Amino acid sequence: MMTRERSIKLLDFGLAKLMGDAGEATVTLEGSVVGTPAYMSPEQVEGKALGERSDVFSFGAVLYEMRSGNRAFGGTTTPHGLIAVLDQEPAPLEVPPALKRITRRCLAKRPEERFQNMSEVRTALDAIAFSPVERLVDLTGFRQGLPP
Repeated sequence: MMTRERSIKLLDFGLAKLMGDAGEATVTLEGSVVGTPAYMSPEQVEGKALGERSDVFSFGAVLYEMRSGNRAFGGTTTPHGLIAVLDQEPAPLEVPPALKRITRRCLAKRPEERFQNMSEVRTALDAIAFSPVERLVDLTGFRQGLPP
């Protein structure tokens, strides 16, 4: 979402329902497990207690996808997507080393190896970009539709 002030906001990690057909792995599960498999943290997949580091993982999955154009954890079915989150590492990103380190740290399987919260992630991202628009361009690689 973009605010009136042109700030980017990511909302409701793992709880949004996808409209259209992008495969079962991106659709919110209903019932005992709540979340979108491709963006769930390992601890969420395992039904463990969640905290801010789970959101950091989900953000890392979005960041990876924004930069690569592919989901960090693939799978065409819900079980395959959940297994990927638990057991697989995403393909290497072709990005500047600093962004690669930030993304890898966000996507660490063990919560204690991730940034503690999104404030730490923002500080790390701010260290490699100069403005919100430049940061968006750098992270997504998309220039179309951005204000001058």
